[in-house]
Amino acid sequence: MSQFLMAAVLTLAAAGSAHPQSRKEVRDGWQLSSPSEQGLDVEHLNELVRGLESKEKAIRSVVIVRHGRLAFEYYRAGLGPSSLHDMRSGTTSVVSMLVGVALQKGFIRSVDQPIADFLPEALDEGVDVRVRTMTLAHILTMTAGFDPAIKQVGKWAFPVDFALQRPLVSDPGTTFSFNAGTAHLAARVLVSATRTSVSQFARKELFGPLRIQRYLWRIDRPGGELGYSGLELTARDMAKLGQLQLQMGSWEGATLMAPDYAEAATRKQSNGGPPINWGYGYAWRVAPTLSLPAPYMAGADDGQRIYVNPGMRLVVVVTSDSTEQRGKSQGQADDAITDIVLRAVKR
Repeated sequence: MSQFLMAAVLTLAAAGSAHPQSRKEVRDGWQLSSPSEQGLDVEHLNELVRGLESKEKAIRSVVIVRHGRLAFEYYRAGLGPSSLHDMRSGTTSVVSMLVGVALQKGFIRSVDQPIADFLPEALDEGVDVRVRTMTLAHILTMTAGFDPAIKQVGKWAFPVDFALQRPLVSDPGTTFSFNAGTAHLAARVLVSATRTSVSQFARKELFGPLRIQRYLWRIDRPGGELGYSGLELTARDMAKLGQLQLQMGSWEGATLMAPDYAEAATRKQSNGGPPINWGYGYAWRVAPTLSLPAPYMAGADDGQRIYVNPGMRLVVVVTSDSTEQRGKSQGQADDAITDIVLRAVKR
């Protein structure tokens, strides 16, 4: 067996293989388990790893959590549990979770608050009058109505006044349209509400309790963390976010997110749209299914995924090369998740 494959297979004695690095060496709060103990098919997971070994694959890592236990993890050669991965648009889901934390802490009263309560620029001359009554819920559900064709000022920069002065192409609350400027406004609301930076608030109120210690967050040129992209986390820590959402904001006996918000965030608030035609909650994609609660996911067209299946008590994280063509990495990530859900989960 190649060194690459040995680094990926976590079946241990069940498959007669050895892992070159003890999984207990990374002390990050996860309770570890074997795949079979959590009802996962060991042979199929080994088959999955062999497929991921192909040079044609864009996938960097896969982490599976079942029943709250970290049961499987795969890393491409040269990567491991401490490697950071660019979450890309999955960053918006983390910002959404921070809104839930701010609600729990009383910094925000309701998602129905007008964004003008937090961003006085919404009342400036030159801003569409409909923005005055635009709510935080409109921002989080991507139904604000701003023209998605208008891009940021330079690379990574989205000043608040510029983002708010974009023309509206639909009334707030009527039409879904994912765009970076709208997502970034949610982060700016957090800064205003908490009177601290997004990363400082996250470190104290979310990352700290989850024992997330290693991360990077790209800064907007005017000086604040991006709300639409730029957060880098380990795959294990991404799985913690999925597990926290699955547990409706509860972690080790503490309530980190407002439970009502956690539930609403992963319930369809609009029909959603491209690039993934799932429903849309509060910055989480919600699977089109009649079975409730529906699976939901962070990520879009870039191959980064936090997939949560409440009925299976399952969290799957997939990270991919950000340099690959988006369609290629998205398809491979979704295929891996589908394969795990349909074939690896036995009970």
